[in-house]
Amino acid sequence: MKTCPLLLLLALSLCAAGQSSTMNAAPAGESSEPFVVKQPPSPVTRDVDELRQELDVDAAALSKIPADPLVQPDPLAPIFHPVDNLADRLAQSARLKFGATYTFLNQYATIAPDSVRHDQPSGRLDFTGAWSVYDHESSAGSISLLIRSGTNIGMSQQLNLSDRLGSGLYLNCLQGGGPQEPITVNVLYWRQDLLQKRLSFYVGKLHPNEFVTLSMFNNDERTQFLNGANDGNLGVASDGTYAGGGAVEFQATRHFYVHAIAVDTEGAQQRNIETLVDRKYMEGVELGWRSGSLGEQYRHYRVGMWRDDTKSNGSGYGGGIGFDHELYNGWTSFGRLALSTSNGTAIKQDVGIGLAQVRPFGRRGDMFAVAYNYTEASQGKHHESVVESFYRLRLTQSINIGPDLEVSIHPTYATKEYTSTLLGMRMQIIF
Repeated sequence: MKTCPLLLLLALSLCAAGQSSTMNAAPAGESSEPFVVKQPPSPVTRDVDELRQELDVDAAALSKIPADPLVQPDPLAPIFHPVDNLADRLAQSARLKFGATYTFLNQYATIAPDSVRHDQPSGRLDFTGAWSVYDHESSAGSISLLIRSGTNIGMSQQLNLSDRLGSGLYLNCLQGGGPQEPITVNVLYWRQDLLQKRLSFYVGKLHPNEFVTLSMFNNDERTQFLNGANDGNLGVASDGTYAGGGAVEFQATRHFYVHAIAVDTEGAQQRNIETLVDRKYMEGVELGWRSGSLGEQYRHYRVGMWRDDTKSNGSGYGGGIGFDHELYNGWTSFGRLALSTSNGTAIKQDVGIGLAQVRPFGRRGDMFAVAYNYTEASQGKHHESVVESFYRLRLTQSINIGPDLEVSIHPTYATKEYTSTLLGMRMQIIF
């Protein structure tokens, strides 16, 4: 992987809506823009008999939604303009698409255990891309890549405030669990499309949340919620990992799809795929139904099941459901539920519910949301809950900023029960 060429991400993950005239790339599990539109976008046209992957249709719709920056013109435009021009030329001549973001975050916990510092400033670089190797009428092949680098600013790279507070919910998903990782290859896979692109196969290093439990409204910690209960589904084994494996997507009808995933339970973002030979896998399947278009009566309901074998946590199984239901005037409700055995995953119950406003004050680039999550750990000391709310302001064409507020109630691994409020400020620079 250290010698792999710069191969850049596929159409499903091209777009950060309205970030620039260039369509940047982002993994589907981390869509770089929510559905923030002042007026409903024009539906993506499809031939009468054409059935495309619904995630691809969503990505195409997102790419057509312009930003609504508060400050115009963008003061960083003279710096980024040459990069945008180069990206446009590569997309047209070499079928290469790429994008990058850098996200700053400063979190402060009002209450922390003795000898634990209360704040943690950090940053994370995400470089994504796709190379469309070939594209015929009925089939296509592409290669996808995500490289990531996380750092603490002005302190030890070993510090993880979420872990120190005893939380099992990853209160800072930009870092996840454990120390910061200076550079990792998180995603590197081949995608093969067949049957008029209704059937897609993936093989390589994957992110399971790209294929199952994906919500387009409460996902992507760079721009939306920060805690892991909203970034995927913690009650589904390996949902938030990056590991070797394979996946299948089949768009059965215009509304109904079937997704399946199999990944290495010993894999991680900082590891390669050599542990695949140990034959410890998680297998899962999800059935989903969608209707409407983004910004206009969007509906998405899904149900899934999984089982896994692990090296140190035994074998387990479970299932879950999720929904996104756009109401009116930009208000969207969403929720998740998952139940599992005590073995096979760290969290055996996860329940979440939330409400988002995808065009607050009529602004297409902003977003406001609030959610509550309740979890029960397999080996934890307490049932943990978290309430989180955020506002994302599109300050300029290339900068998002906004506050994030989390209330962590009885962190699951803490010695004694307590409640802490985490005040966060986040800024995302879009290259």
